[in-house]
Amino acid sequence: MKIRILFFLFASGLLINCGPSVDRVETDDAQSQVYAAAKFASEKCGNPIPNPPLVILNKPIQRNLDFCTIAITRTECPFLGYPLPCTLIYLEQETGDLPWYLNFNELSKIQIK
Repeated sequence: MKIRILFFLFASGLLINCGPSVDRVETDDAQSQVYAAAKFASEKCGNPIPNPPLVILNKPIQRNLDFCTIAITRTECPFLGYPLPCTLIYLEQETGDLPWYLNFNELSKIQIK
């Protein structure tokens, strides 16, 4: 009986820990990634990095961070604000696939000033 209970507890713990998880990025690493993308865009456009800077408070989801940094590096000049997809880094849940009716290229042109 004790062996069954131990096996059940072990199997339950294994299933819980091995379930699907969301990849998150450490706050400092994410901040560095956003800064590098912003620096690239500012040098490309000849503008300073927009103020106030994009501040990351919590560990963002890797995919949302990637959407943000890709949008920053693809932004059109002048680089005066951060692209709309950068708001995704503040979401606590994964966005999943972008719906077919959303055009990422067009969304990334909208800047938040």
